[in-house]
Amino acid sequence: MAKKYKKSEVTELLVAMERKAKQVLSMVQNIETDANKNSYAMYDDFVRRAMDFDTLAILVGTRLQNMELDADSTQELRDQYNKLKIVVAHGQIKASMKFFFILSATATLPLGAKDLFSSELRRLFNLQTELANPKYEGMLSKETMGDLETAELILQEIIDKAPGLLNFS
Repeated sequence: MAKKYKKSEVTELLVAMERKAKQVLSMVQNIETDANKNSYAMYDDFVRRAMDFDTLAILVGTRLQNMELDADSTQELRDQYNKLKIVVAHGQIKASMKFFFILSATATLPLGAKDLFSSELRRLFNLQTELANPKYEGMLSKETMGDLETAELILQEIIDKAPGLLNFS
């Protein structure tokens, strides 16, 4: 039997999740500036923070499912959780579009870029899969979902032209 969590424990984690969301979203505007300088450090940091947010969201989601209270009393917390997930997903899509659009115009990419961006394609695919969940239906605009698909297509083009790591085997 799964452990039951108190509402206060879940609320505390939701506050932490909100702080993480603010960190992720505060970086979105700087991604474009950094990419224009041929630097990927900001985007790399952004992805790491977004992954931290996603990990925390998994913990919060599990605790929401296993709260001591009945479903009606947890609805407000579930709504807050879903809103945070959507707001960060929107930020991730926006940042990815900006970054990939700039990269697509770059004539040469660094060695190993193919391997790096392949994992990024997997991350975007997972985001798209998660957002297809009926509980998120109507929470993101069709334009944003279209941006996600466009980001994936641009990234696939970048991967096609990016060099991989050298293989000496």
